[in-house]
Amino acid sequence: MTTFSYQTVWRLAGPNVISNILHVSISFAHLWIIAPFGPEASAAVVTGARIQFLLMSAAMALSVATTAVVARAWGANDKGEASAATTSSISLAFLIATLLALPTFFLAGPFVSIFGLDEVTSKLAVDYVRPVALFNVSLSLVVTLSTSFRAISSVIKPLQFAATSTVIGISLSYIMVRGAFGFEATGIEGIAIGTGIGQIVVVLYFIARWLMGQYDLRFTSSALFEKSRIRKLLDIGAPAAFEQLIIQLSFIVFIVFVGGYGTAAYAAYGIGITILSVCIVVGLGFGAASSTLSGQALGADDKAGARAAGWASMRLSVALMTIIAALIYLARDFLAAQLSTDMETRALTEYFILILALIQPLMAIEFAIGGALRGAGDTRYPLLVTFSGMILGRLSVGYAVYAFEGPIELMYAVIIADYMIKATMLILRFRGDKWVSAGARHAPTAVQSVAGVSRVAVRSYYREHPSDEDIDEEKQK
Repeated sequence: MTTFSYQTVWRLAGPNVISNILHVSISFAHLWIIAPFGPEASAAVVTGARIQFLLMSAAMALSVATTAVVARAWGANDKGEASAATTSSISLAFLIATLLALPTFFLAGPFVSIFGLDEVTSKLAVDYVRPVALFNVSLSLVVTLSTSFRAISSVIKPLQFAATSTVIGISLSYIMVRGAFGFEATGIEGIAIGTGIGQIVVVLYFIARWLMGQYDLRFTSSALFEKSRIRKLLDIGAPAAFEQLIIQLSFIVFIVFVGGYGTAAYAAYGIGITILSVCIVVGLGFGAASSTLSGQALGADDKAGARAAGWASMRLSVALMTIIAALIYLARDFLAAQLSTDMETRALTEYFILILALIQPLMAIEFAIGGALRGAGDTRYPLLVTFSGMILGRLSVGYAVYAFEGPIELMYAVIIADYMIKATMLILRFRGDKWVSAGARHAPTAVQSVAGVSRVAVRSYYREHPSDEDIDEEKQK
């Protein structure tokens, strides 16, 4: 029987957690940079970030398909197919992001008007959204590149991508918005421009080395926009895209409810989410580890091991996310003061941080157990869970609070119902056996695709095909 120690889970989750924290630091820095300009500017950044998340849902869905296809080829020792799949994924990411960028740029005004903001905030949000829409192309490429490398167990390069783009992006955003070092201040759009330049630097560096054949995954010109592979990627990514669409649209509707309580309440919601996103990205890292370990165990026909992997990931995730949330709650006064100069916004942010801290164990369950189900190939049930939590929990209850003019504190607390529903449904599913048979029925080969392949196959393969990091270490020795 396969056993999973906490060290095994952490070795897989750790690199993803660090990369995610680097990405989150960008959002944190954006709010810190813009805080002196008032709650309207903060609310505008929150709005732009939400629209960016909606744009990114396509790239996130594509990353699910990219992982499955590239990992399957790599595990079968077919380096050429893995490289071709990566090339097709990158070309598809570029195409989709471009198609989304143009209408978002030209229709930024109507999109922002959905949130019901005041005139000043709306104008600032439009100024922020337009460059965000254009630079979403480079961000989508960075996400796809990182996903492809993780699919072949090369975890260092995504970290390098994240670190480089983060340092350059935050530095340039500060310089452009604040007008530091003798440069003229550009206003709120400087945040998006500075961050976008950091992403472009990463993309150009990768493409240059990729075309020179310096990576295990090589450029395959014949796979550019190759119909059969792109069709495969779209087929696999469609369910994930639908789930992401539900999530992002539900978030938008809910934040419209919050916006009805005023700019301060709206800005506090976005600031609170940004602060607690440190916990969220930890959960995402453990979700990825749970998915991989669950898939590997089922690939070895070890159902008990798959279940043990999910529980171990969940316990670690609950413990770490709860500890981090408690520390953030203790520092809530300081953090709120750093991200807003408005007293009302600060007070509401501190209250919302309390609500977010309380739901961290429930969120940890969603990430870890949901990841285990997806690793088994059971992708339809998590979609049902997302729909139930968002529609029945968050939006239905949220609309009732809004319609009966309940206090903003009660509106913030609505998300507790969302995550209680999700956690309960996932635990009940995972305790039974239907998730194993559902995965086998809907995607009989997905287990090994998502997981990479079994541990034995991975170890055997990498003894014969060392990664870039292994080669670099040998050279240094």
